[in-house]
Amino acid sequence: MAIYLLLFAGIFMGWSLGTNDGANAFGTAVATGVVKYRTAITIIAIFVVIGAFLQGEGNLMKVAELATGNEVMASEAAVQKAVAEGTADKLVLKSAIKAAIVFTCAAVTVFIMSYLKFPVSANQSITGAIVGWGLLHADYSDPALRASLLGQLGKFASTWLLNPLGAAIISFAVIKLANKFLIPRLTRLSNYDKLVKVGYLIAGGFASYSIGMNSSANVTALYYGEVIDGVQTNLLSSGRVAATIGGIAIAIGVLTYSKKVMMTVGSSIAPLTQIEGFLVIIAMALTIVIMGNTMNIPVSTSQAVVGAVVGAGLTKSWRCVNFGVFKNIAIAWVSSPVGAGLLTYLVALATKTWFA
Repeated sequence: MAIYLLLFAGIFMGWSLGTNDGANAFGTAVATGVVKYRTAITIIAIFVVIGAFLQGEGNLMKVAELATGNEVMASEAAVQKAVAEGTADKLVLKSAIKAAIVFTCAAVTVFIMSYLKFPVSANQSITGAIVGWGLLHADYSDPALRASLLGQLGKFASTWLLNPLGAAIISFAVIKLANKFLIPRLTRLSNYDKLVKVGYLIAGGFASYSIGMNSSANVTALYYGEVIDGVQTNLLSSGRVAATIGGIAIAIGVLTYSKKVMMTVGSSIAPLTQIEGFLVIIAMALTIVIMGNTMNIPVSTSQAVVGAVVGAGLTKSWRCVNFGVFKNIAIAWVSSPVGAGLLTYLVALATKTWFA
């Protein structure tokens, strides 16, 4: 059916996310020369899909809750009414078009940032795009709705600070301990280089799995809806299928256009030794798992890996951190949701009469 062509907006979002987030799993490995770029992107692609298939479904509803309050997705009451009146097909079409608009605006923003070599958060871009739509269509004058939306936004926004800060702290602690107790012993081993490479491959696979688990919801959540009384209420009725499609789209982005951001993350923020680069990946993956389970929403892998690299640099000295590059990345973190929100608002304004 032609309506399923609207899924390509989400796939474009996933591709853009993959071009940006591939750096988070193997940026330090490629930059330090331990793992070849082609090997890295192949492993990322495989484990992203596995993570999305096995555990990606859990975050779908968290993105959908924010989207429902901002009128991107239909409320449960609206869905029930459409099912009862036999107008579910029209509701699905409108929901899919709104999802396509939001995903396209967010994806354009992420792609521009990737082109400029800035690691940004797809989660932030999606959130900004959803709010941009809601600023025109949602009734923010309703105190109950405003309180609910501000609570949801506060939860999402809090991760934008806690996530990189947590990663920096974990990375700093892990590398400090490793430098004191582990690294001096490892460097004396005859097969040290081989051990480092194997460690990178394992850590990168784990990090890639966490990206699939965490980020696939940012690709297809707005197309997902439950079947009610035998009637499909959105394009995708299976959470696992939705998450897996998201994982595949991310993998395609990693395989085709991820090298620019990968080198920025791996070499521009702070100089890292081979073993430090490996520990940065571990710190990033641990942060994503901890934050994702604690906050129960998708969090930014890009922010986590940048925070972890900064933490690694600070183990030596604050002078080892290129705060000029970090400042530009931080600006991109802010401009990403703002840009996606503004772009979506303008499209919402142009199409207002059709969705009224």
